[in-house]
Amino acid sequence: MAEFWSNNDRGYRIRLWVDQVGQDIQNNTSQVRLRLALLNTTTTFAMYQCSAYIDFEGQRLNWSGSPSVLGWNQTIQLIDQTINVRHADDGSGVFGVHAHFNGSGGWSPGNLDIGSQTITLTTIPRGSTVSVPDGIIGKQVDITINRKLGGAKHTLRYSWGDKQGEIASNVDTSYKWTIPWDFADNIPNSTSGLGTIYVDTYINGKFIQTQSTTLTASVDTASLKPSFTGFTLTDTNTTTQRIIPESTHFVSILSLIKVTFNGAKTKNGATIAGYYAEIVGANNSVTENGGVFREVSVSKDTQMTLRGRVQDSRGIWSDWIETKITFLFYFSPALRFEVKRSDKKLDVLVIKRFAKIAPLTVNGVQRNTMKLTFTTRKINSDNEVPDNGQAGGSWSQVSEFNASDANLGNRYPADTSYIVIGKLEDEFTSSSFQATAPTDEVIMTYDRQGIGIGKYRERGALDVDGDIYANNNQIQQYQLTSNDGSPKWLDGKPNITNANYVDETGKYCLDPSAPGNPNGQWGLLFHHSYNGKNGFFKEAIQTFWSNDGRLFFRHHRWSKIVDDWEPWKEFARNDNTNLINTGWQYAGFEGSYYKRVGDVLTVRYEFTGNGNDITIATVPKELSFPQHCMFSVADWTPDGSWNTHIQFNKDNNTFTALKTKGGILYRGQITITL
Repeated sequence: MAEFWSNNDRGYRIRLWVDQVGQDIQNNTSQVRLRLALLNTTTTFAMYQCSAYIDFEGQRLNWSGSPSVLGWNQTIQLIDQTINVRHADDGSGVFGVHAHFNGSGGWSPGNLDIGSQTITLTTIPRGSTVSVPDGIIGKQVDITINRKLGGAKHTLRYSWGDKQGEIASNVDTSYKWTIPWDFADNIPNSTSGLGTIYVDTYINGKFIQTQSTTLTASVDTASLKPSFTGFTLTDTNTTTQRIIPESTHFVSILSLIKVTFNGAKTKNGATIAGYYAEIVGANNSVTENGGVFREVSVSKDTQMTLRGRVQDSRGIWSDWIETKITFLFYFSPALRFEVKRSDKKLDVLVIKRFAKIAPLTVNGVQRNTMKLTFTTRKINSDNEVPDNGQAGGSWSQVSEFNASDANLGNRYPADTSYIVIGKLEDEFTSSSFQATAPTDEVIMTYDRQGIGIGKYRERGALDVDGDIYANNNQIQQYQLTSNDGSPKWLDGKPNITNANYVDETGKYCLDPSAPGNPNGQWGLLFHHSYNGKNGFFKEAIQTFWSNDGRLFFRHHRWSKIVDDWEPWKEFARNDNTNLINTGWQYAGFEGSYYKRVGDVLTVRYEFTGNGNDITIATVPKELSFPQHCMFSVADWTPDGSWNTHIQFNKDNNTFTALKTKGGILYRGQITITL
């Protein structure tokens, strides 16, 4: 490529060969071979220390040695090395080079120099670069080409997942490209993906180079939303579903609504990954297809909004779909009545009925059937006799009697008292009430067993109908317990069937399985009513002592709803785990103590390491926990160079410091939740 000679010193010269031996188009570099040689004529030398170098592009190739130049017209090779020379951005390559040789004098040459020489390399055709902003799939992006060589033309290509293709050809410096919709198919589980944009550079139709850049493209979440057609709502309570089959109406407390999402669809390869539905304002939601809502409580017929949406595998939610549903207010049947005698012989019992069930009305039709039945028994008898008179019956369109009079069907002699038991039922549950039909009103009767005041004597030595006074004070006649002090019986049974429906102050025995039992244990229920017996408005408290020694409390707010109870609250005993505080106790080793507060154990330690394992504390067996544990602890130095570990052994309840450093102090605390 080029050859250069130095000055002549007594027949000595150096020669520099510069040869371009290759090019790296991709990296824009040329490979250049540099060779430096010493030549003589008839002058010779040997054993002199010499040096030489070639300078180029701020770099130097050095040589040193003691050549033997003993023959005439010799060529001694000093340097032979191939270097990389970087070209300018436009592909042009120019660099400077010079060489020098220094002998030691005497028979060797002095300084031989080749002055600075300019080397022009073959221009490397440069490929253009490409850039593209982040884009939205289905929308246009501006592709910009940075042309390195004038007149260059370009072909644009893409690679995206398993897709490759040409964008455009014969492009100058820019191109507007719409990202294909089907790119979304390759990112079913993400809202964005990465691809590659390639630019192929051509000069006069000849391919020069390919450059590339990364393409980041996102889906248009608004365009790729999943969708569904709506809901199917099903009441999983078969009773309420049978009575009210409409999917728009449900019964409060009793209905359990199952929601099924219909016609869920996704776009461009995504799948359905999530479901969500809620009853707005009720803090009640489900997160699966076929999920069942919790029961909903309302105080009146209430229309509510149920809304839902689906989510695809990209995390995109569909639009909300809403539907209106109505919850019908439900309360347990409420019954009371009064009994009086009628007819000439006063042997007909007239019932003044106060009865009410929840009127579950849909489209003007009452769906909840009210059924009222009566039985009677003599005051001292356990034999109940059904009464099929007009006071009882079944009504499909009636939900309330308010002071409505109707007769029982049987005859009830005036000299005998009767217990009248009424049972009110709706489609779901029932309640009972009883009242006494006294004998005919007389001033006084007597027989050999006793005296009746205001009635015929039927039981006991003194049988009184009416209030009793002593020293101008009325004697309370309400019974809190059985005569022997044992819990009261309800409806002739020794245990309560439903604690939520109790309305009479007293002491009761509560069955483990009874509704309203707070912990599923036998126990004694104490009911205290603000309004007394049979009050229409009800405010009350209950306490429950279970057989396992636990005490519970709850309150019934001032309302007409029979089972409108607040949740049970449990009182903690003074031996409750959370109330334990042992204070600091000696842990068996100097400087170690333990303390338990509730379910938290703290071990305090202070010891000096000895280069070995050291047992530092032992805790009682009842404070152990069911696994081995390891704790990292710090030494008492600023840099923590001798931190160690403390191991807890559950087999012997000991804490052991492992591989302690001799003479190093350790102090601190370990806190553990039991």
